[in-house]
Amino acid sequence: MVDLSKAPYHFALHFEEGVTARAWLNDLPIHKVPRPGPDSMSGGANHLLVPGRNKLALEVWHLPPAPPIVPLPSGDKPVRIVPVGMKIYQVVDASVEPIQIAELTSVNLPFDIPLRPGESVEMPLYHELEFDLPFPVTEPVFWRAKSHEVPCAGTPELHRLVTDVHTALVERNLRNFVELLSLKYESYSAAYPGEPAAAVDRQRSAAERFFALAVRVKPLDLTKVHFEPRLNGRVIYVSGWDDRPVLEAVADDLPGVALRANLLITDLDGQFRIFG
Repeated sequence: MVDLSKAPYHFALHFEEGVTARAWLNDLPIHKVPRPGPDSMSGGANHLLVPGRNKLALEVWHLPPAPPIVPLPSGDKPVRIVPVGMKIYQVVDASVEPIQIAELTSVNLPFDIPLRPGESVEMPLYHELEFDLPFPVTEPVFWRAKSHEVPCAGTPELHRLVTDVHTALVERNLRNFVELLSLKYESYSAAYPGEPAAAVDRQRSAAERFFALAVRVKPLDLTKVHFEPRLNGRVIYVSGWDDRPVLEAVADDLPGVALRANLLITDLDGQFRIFG
């Protein structure tokens, strides 16, 4: 059993076949682009959580028709298939199967939408809920950041920052790349104190290993990059207009090994910095 006051928070997300959806935590993206089902993902949530009230949101563009509920031959209660689901939790005991968890909150769509008899869920669907944390998290770097309203095409300062990261990839300039992402490494490490995988040195080592590979880098076209203020302008979310990651580098000789990333940018002491 673990001390939950020191245990990290996790998320688990799943989409069934026929679903196209997206998840947000405190107005920040959990994954890069809308994902088609069937798919599932899980991971740490600390770096997206904030002091006080937190907000989980799901955007759904398509839901398949609900399958009929067929009673099981054994007479047991039929299992209900949840097309879209997400939960926030802590691990209580990882040594048992299935693992024992303490769930903070969860959402199951479309079943959590109150409907009158005969009423159907309209698409697209946006559903959110708020929840509190039983134990505080490290205050994230963006929490007290200055708010900015920027056009969707970005600004010269934001263009320079995105271009600098892309250039470091193209030129295989590890030193510049690590420097540009230093706030990301530091803030992620601070969000997971004592977690070896989150240590700054471990994150830098991963970058070093990737830069040692022969990779192909997707060209950067700033006319196809979208700059979106999130969290009341304290964060700028940088993504591709074509629902592709803004940064993409694929290893030539190792199938499946790639860097695909959108960027989260915040104002730290008057300077735009990448933190995610």
